[in-house]
Amino acid sequence: MKAFKLTSNKIAIVAAVLILAALSFTLFACNSDRTKPQDTSTYYDIIAELNDDVLNVTQEILYVAPEDENRIVLNVYANAFSNTNNAINILSVQINRKTVDYEIYGAKNTLMKLPCSLKKGHTASISLKYRVTLPKSDTRLGITANGISNLACFYPVIARYENGWREDAYCDIGDPFYHDIASFYVSLTVDESLQVASSGKILEMTPTGNSKKTIEIEAENIRDFAMAVGKAYVLSDVTEIDGRKVDLNYFYFEDPYPQQTLKHIESSLATFSKIYGAYPYDVFTVAQSNLSGAGGMEYGTFVTVSKIMSRDEYFDVITHETAHQWWYNVVGSDQINAPWLDEGLTEFSTAYFHYLSDDKAKYNAEMASMRKSYSAFYSHENLGFSGKMNRPLSSYVTDGEYVAVTYFKGALLFDALHSLTGDAKFQSALKRYFDENAFGIATQTALINAFKAEGFDISKLINRWTETSAII
Repeated sequence: MKAFKLTSNKIAIVAAVLILAALSFTLFACNSDRTKPQDTSTYYDIIAELNDDVLNVTQEILYVAPEDENRIVLNVYANAFSNTNNAINILSVQINRKTVDYEIYGAKNTLMKLPCSLKKGHTASISLKYRVTLPKSDTRLGITANGISNLACFYPVIARYENGWREDAYCDIGDPFYHDIASFYVSLTVDESLQVASSGKILEMTPTGNSKKTIEIEAENIRDFAMAVGKAYVLSDVTEIDGRKVDLNYFYFEDPYPQQTLKHIESSLATFSKIYGAYPYDVFTVAQSNLSGAGGMEYGTFVTVSKIMSRDEYFDVITHETAHQWWYNVVGSDQINAPWLDEGLTEFSTAYFHYLSDDKAKYNAEMASMRKSYSAFYSHENLGFSGKMNRPLSSYVTDGEYVAVTYFKGALLFDALHSLTGDAKFQSALKRYFDENAFGIATQTALINAFKAEGFDISKLINRWTETSAII
């Protein structure tokens, strides 16, 4: 679908389509090809202009209610990246063309409540106008030290609906983001001298005068949308994944061997496509950026990576963030209460990439290092450390504890499953897990069922790992 602006006629047409989609939900749910994107019930049309540190936005959300509700809850994450928790200035809110009041609340002002009486299957058209002031910071949202504008979490997003609205408190540790698949149509106006790396595919780039240009972007069936804007070099190529051509883009400002990096991006994408299931999109973009305290960040069909590390570490970060396209973007999970389901499997996948590249010594060394690091934390259990994996982000005292339990212990769990089942059955189980949960939300039970279908009842093993501090 081409990117478009939602005029009143188009709103009516799309709303009708969404209602039909909601009524035919069971038909889509029975679609046997789960490795292809399904129709989604939430659409975001975003028109934005970036002027220095200010992003002016007009946003339209088309949303189909999963149940009868008298309110709509959105996450407004932009406030979490401001020291004063007021980075976003809401100028107006309308639902179905009627102005409504709104309430900003929650930890760091990251929740928004809108009054709206909706019946199950009915559509709401939510129109917002707002201004985001970008902080100077090397985070998901901000202007970095090297002048790159990281534009993630800037837009209000429909909160997760799960037996009622999820109104989780924002947490600085981990990734407190838990959402359904959606589709995004974005128009961004920026200075013509700047490059734009983003989720999805750039369809059109038009000079608009006054040294500006407007970029039209389409990003369908992804978990979230993000961009990085700044002065950078761009290297592109085309690869083929399972008969589909995939555009590869690499945005960088400091890399002595960019062709080598692009080749590694392609290798990571191809390897995970082979063992887990084919990458289901026609574009993948990697962008360099400054990121404080993180090697990289994952978004739908798009990742950012920090440049401050060794070459081997840089490649491992790229591999890790690429694996997140399977374990976070396509297969979603509750990152707030069970973050190991995506981070543990992704960290394992980073090491497993070496195993699959015939460097088993590297794989074994990385597993040994993670075991040592986790054991160092485990030895301090008497000081309050807990190795329980199914726990909310708010229960972690430090980033180090979070990494030890979620990344390292999570990866060691999948290493244990690999040792138990053998390579062929392990890959078959994860392919099944990917296929059965693609574009939805996976749970620990879904993982257990995938291995059970391959002849391995791992329920007791999983429960011991996730509910106690022990590792086997």
